[in-house]
Amino acid sequence: MATFMQRFLHGLRDERGVAAPIIALAFTAIISSVGASVDYARAQMAQAKLSDTLDAAALAAGSIANAQPTQVESTANNYFNVNFPQGYMDATLSPLQFVNNANGNPPIITASATVPTIFMGIVGINTMTVSAHTEIARASSGLELVLVMDNTGSMAGQKLAELKSSATDLVNILFGNSATKDDLWIGLVPFAQTVNIGNGHGNWLDGAVFDWGPTSWGGCVDAQANGKDQTDDPPTAAANKLRAYYWPSDSNNTWRTVSSKGKVTYSTITSTRGPNAYCSKEVTPMTNQKAAILEGINAMTANGNTHVNLGAVWGWRMLSPKWRGLWGGTMNANELPLDYGTDKMAKVAIILTDGQNTMDNSTRTSYWYLSDNKLGTTNGSKAVTELDKRTLAVCNAMKSKGIIVYTLLYDLNNATIANLYSNCASKPDYFFNSPTTDTLHSAFQTIGDSLSNLRISK
Repeated sequence: MATFMQRFLHGLRDERGVAAPIIALAFTAIISSVGASVDYARAQMAQAKLSDTLDAAALAAGSIANAQPTQVESTANNYFNVNFPQGYMDATLSPLQFVNNANGNPPIITASATVPTIFMGIVGINTMTVSAHTEIARASSGLELVLVMDNTGSMAGQKLAELKSSATDLVNILFGNSATKDDLWIGLVPFAQTVNIGNGHGNWLDGAVFDWGPTSWGGCVDAQANGKDQTDDPPTAAANKLRAYYWPSDSNNTWRTVSSKGKVTYSTITSTRGPNAYCSKEVTPMTNQKAAILEGINAMTANGNTHVNLGAVWGWRMLSPKWRGLWGGTMNANELPLDYGTDKMAKVAIILTDGQNTMDNSTRTSYWYLSDNKLGTTNGSKAVTELDKRTLAVCNAMKSKGIIVYTLLYDLNNATIANLYSNCASKPDYFFNSPTTDTLHSAFQTIGDSLSNLRISK
């Protein structure tokens, strides 16, 4: 009996038979089917690599979308082209496509590539096109943020201008194109040798009345005694009441004179003369209105000495739930600050200073003059050490409550002070050591990107 193979070979030799063309077609179909599987597998690998690279490029571009909107497309293209392996699957890339996102998030990006086939060409399919699509959104978790910004005299000029610009970048990153956002609350505490709580909070004072002459209390307050300058105790109890800041008429600041005949005359009252001399600009309580916080930032001015600890403690008081119902306005209407540990709500303080704490006998600060011994010493060096100690104490108290603390030492190379603010920050990566006017923007953008919490949404 003939074997199957013998019959098969005989069929191939039989010129009268039809087996040869049928078998030829069968082999073609088999080769095409196997080849298609190989080509499809290659295309899928290319598509996966395309998608992964596009997601990473979109995150890189999304991180600068608000601060540098004109650089989004070039950043995405550069990142994508560098990170998609050259010659991967012999793919030919098409230019990335960008579509504006109506909801204020970074643009939607689409990538595509053409992959040549190896086997499917025998049936006329020489290439396969693959594509990927990505959309970046910002996380929906809430944020209570207070900017504690140095407004001392050494910040005057270009440094203050760069600070305003950099802080504006941060606000724009967080708000995006939105004028307001639910669960995003930003406050501002400008500080120098005192902090201006706003003259609408006279009920926080101890009731002392001063002869203000031709002006009125500007809103600045003295530092509290007995360690209360390092706590978030609210002024609802008599023991916690505040004392109005008042620069007296003295040889350093003659604004009120009495003639031998008893006639009182006043010199011109300015930001550096009079009882409110060197009183900082008023704080901006937390708000979810972008315009309001930008207005506060733009209004900052630079003069006076440096008490970072007081800026920090007032930043804490704006974040502390003990002060709920006291700040008024938008904060009261929204029952802010929220409790520590509120689900999906982070509390953050950003503290910036360009120098060390200062204390002397030429300037009347929230601790009066150095000779008044309000810091437990009349020695200038020891007084500065005490202010540094209180600065760190406030930072540690905030961190113990779960408040995230970022610190920036601006344009000052000093190892001792750098160590202070490194310890003040929640972790080493949250301390920015001596950015210059050129790099301050990138420091604020880094913080903004961290707080905005970019993620892939589609």
